[in-house]
Amino acid sequence: MKADSHNGTQGSAARRRGPRLFASAAVAALLLVAAAGYVLLGSDADDARTGETVYLNIPANTSDLLDQGREVTEIPDQLTGKVGDTLVIRNRDRATQVVAGYPISSGQTLKIPLNRAGNYETSCSAHRDDSIRMVISE
Repeated sequence: MKADSHNGTQGSAARRRGPRLFASAAVAALLLVAAAGYVLLGSDADDARTGETVYLNIPANTSDLLDQGREVTEIPDQLTGKVGDTLVIRNRDRATQVVAGYPISSGQTLKIPLNRAGNYETSCSAHRDDSIRMVISE
């Protein structure tokens, strides 16, 4: 009889650990995405912004076109900028889009400082192949 109650306790403990493991995995994934964005776009938030603004506008019909397997011609395959510029992403679509690991809700505008020179292939859910090339020069 003692063994039965012990097994019941282990089953309950396992069921309680499941949601915690899922939450831990989700937090770890978010931290990984944030770290990738940090490395990709830089971390020097205190620098005075003297550069220009690079815009990425996601139009209202983006998710509909992508659902149809079509390309969104208003969105370029490559963005170019210089260190010190700011990337401004405006999502006019009804769906949340993810660019460089940052989720951007419908109607939201996100500003990302470009702090590191390089050629990057990064995530962009507004493209049919889920990626966009970023070229950041000195």
